[in-house]
Amino acid sequence: MKHDSSLHQGHVLKRFDEDMRKLQKRVLKMGRLVQEQMDGLRDVLDQNDEERAEQIIEGDRPIDLLEVKVDKFIVRLLARRSPVGGDLRFIVTASRIVTDLERLGDETAQMAKVLVSEYDNLGMCNERSSLEETREMMQLLRQLLERTMDAFRCQDNRFARDLAEGNAAASVELEKRLQGMMSCITQEGADVSHAVNLVLILRSLDRGLRYVQNIGEHVVYLVTGKDVRHRK
Repeated sequence: MKHDSSLHQGHVLKRFDEDMRKLQKRVLKMGRLVQEQMDGLRDVLDQNDEERAEQIIEGDRPIDLLEVKVDKFIVRLLARRSPVGGDLRFIVTASRIVTDLERLGDETAQMAKVLVSEYDNLGMCNERSSLEETREMMQLLRQLLERTMDAFRCQDNRFARDLAEGNAAASVELEKRLQGMMSCITQEGADVSHAVNLVLILRSLDRGLRYVQNIGEHVVYLVTGKDVRHRK
C-alpha cells in the first residue's frame, strides 16, 4: 500500500511538472504574438500599408484571448495543486507577465490605428523623418521584448535586473530617443497636427517600454523572490 501511495504521488508530481511547462509555453507564445505585432508595425512604418496595419489591429484579439486562457489555466493550477515556494513564484510571475504583454499588444495596436490614417502626417524632427525615427525606436523596443522573454525562459537575473533598473543598453538608448523626440515636438513652431499624431505614438512607445521593464521586474522576482517594483 505504501508503494502504491508513492507511485500515485509520483504521477501527481509528473502532471504538475507538465502543467508548469505548459504554462511557460503559453506565456512564451504570447510573447511571440506581441513580437509579431511589432514586426508588422515596423513593416507599416517602412511603407504605408493600410491592410497590414489593419492586420496588426485585428491581431490584438488573439493576444487578448490567450491572456484569458492563461488566466483560467492559472486559476485551475492554484485550485488543484496548491503550489508553494518557487512553483508559486513561477505562477505569480507568469500571471503578471501576461498582463503586461496584453497591455503591450494594446499599445502596438494603438500605434497602428494612428498610422492607418496619419501615415503621411508625422512630419520631421531634428531634420529627420519622424517615421524613420519611430521605426528605429520600435526596433529597439522589439529587441528588448525578445531579450526579456529569453530572460524569463532562461531565468536570466542579470539582464532582467539591468532592464528593471533602466540600465540595459537598448532601454537607455530608447529613453534618450524618446526624450529627444518629445523635446523636438515642444519646440516653438512645430506643426500642431504633426505634433498630436507623433505624441500619440511616442506615448505608446514610452508605455511599451514601461511594460517591458515590468516584465524584467517580474523575472527578478521569479529568480530571487525579491519584489523590486516601484523602486526606480
